[in-house]
Amino acid sequence: MLLVHEVTRPTAEPPAELFAAIGALGAENTANGSLVEIGGLLPIEAGAVVRLAADSVTTTDGPFVETRELVGGYAVYEVPDVAAAAKKAEDFLEAHRSTWPGWEGWVEVRTVLDGRPPAGQ
Repeated sequence: MLLVHEVTRPTAEPPAELFAAIGALGAENTANGSLVEIGGLLPIEAGAVVRLAADSVTTTDGPFVETRELVGGYAVYEVPDVAAAAKKAEDFLEAHRSTWPGWEGWVEVRTVLDGRPPAGQ
């Protein structure tokens, strides 16, 4: 799973060229069978935090963080290893670099458990 963290947004709305580039990456990865799911996320204010602490479950607005960074979207790929997932992230960031100058962010690469124990356990 790739989680996209946005740090700097140079304009309020992304350029149409970025959507075209991301669409092309999606089409390529759908055609080669590696793209499982993709989606954008609404702002943090549209979410909630459900927390377990002191043997009690509570739900609050948020999360509210003290940073400009936010998680703006995600993509789930079926790839053989972390290196292949990192390449997908590099392609995604290259689409941003080439179509939306000034945009800064990073992609978190995470492995999704598929019900089997992790390797080595």
